[in-house]
Amino acid sequence: MDQNEQTWKAFGLAVLVHGVALLLVFMGLLMSGRSEAVRAEGVVIEASLVDLTTKPSQNTVSRPRQPVPKPPTPKAVETPKQTPQPDPEQPDPARVKRSEDTINQEKVKLAADALEQAEKEQEERIQKEQVDLTQPEDELAKMERERQKQLDDIRKLREEAEKKRKLEAQRLAQLEEANRQKMAQKQREDDLARMAQLAAEEQQKSGLGGTDNSLAAQYAAAIVNKVRSNWIRPESDEQIKCVVNIVQVPYGRIISANVVPPCYLSEPVRRSLEAAVLRSDPLPYQGFESVFSRSINFTFCDPENLCTPR
Repeated sequence: MDQNEQTWKAFGLAVLVHGVALLLVFMGLLMSGRSEAVRAEGVVIEASLVDLTTKPSQNTVSRPRQPVPKPPTPKAVETPKQTPQPDPEQPDPARVKRSEDTINQEKVKLAADALEQAEKEQEERIQKEQVDLTQPEDELAKMERERQKQLDDIRKLREEAEKKRKLEAQRLAQLEEANRQKMAQKQREDDLARMAQLAAEEQQKSGLGGTDNSLAAQYAAAIVNKVRSNWIRPESDEQIKCVVNIVQVPYGRIISANVVPPCYLSEPVRRSLEAAVLRSDPLPYQGFESVFSRSINFTFCDPENLCTPR
């Protein structure tokens, strides 16, 4: 806003100076024309001398004179001759014209010099104002850079805070997932233990522990052999002697297979054993219909001698 106001002030001053210069030139030309008009209208006065000693004209009618006595003849008085006055010297028009032209040229030159000086002063003033305006612009640019830097710093802080928030949310989600898996594993182990107990009770009711004990033993051995043939042992020196629970439907179709706790196996070994049971689907069924059970438990040993009674 200040810069525009100063620019308009400078423009108005320049117009005023030009107007004054043009007015001086016009007035000089007007005064020159009026001076020539006055000189042209002057009246030339002509003068002539009258000789008082000249006799009056003969045409004058004379009255009859009375005889008078003759006076004594006076001595002639010599009349002083009047020196003729020279005509007033008329000014030379060419010289007057040249003088007037010289005056007009001087007026025009003075006006031109005044105009040039005013323009020079105006130009210097504008340059000074431009220099003065440059300093606030530099300060504004510096302030803008500082403001932009502050905005960048705030943006970085926000980005870092958002990053930390996401990491914290991810950590909490991982903790929640770990707790959920832990609780699910515990529930799973509890369910397997209950299922194992129910399976044992069902075996006792079906007579597997009585007269058909040999057939049940053969059935268990057949399951163990098929599972062992599908087992891919991981690189581990662990000895295995764990009870495995299998839930199945008729014709040996496996629903699930889980190692029954307590069984102190590493996670890779435990998963490999359960995977071997699932790959053994379907389990032996034909010939073992009488000892078939929906949920059965069998003991898996590696090496095998761990399951041999001593």
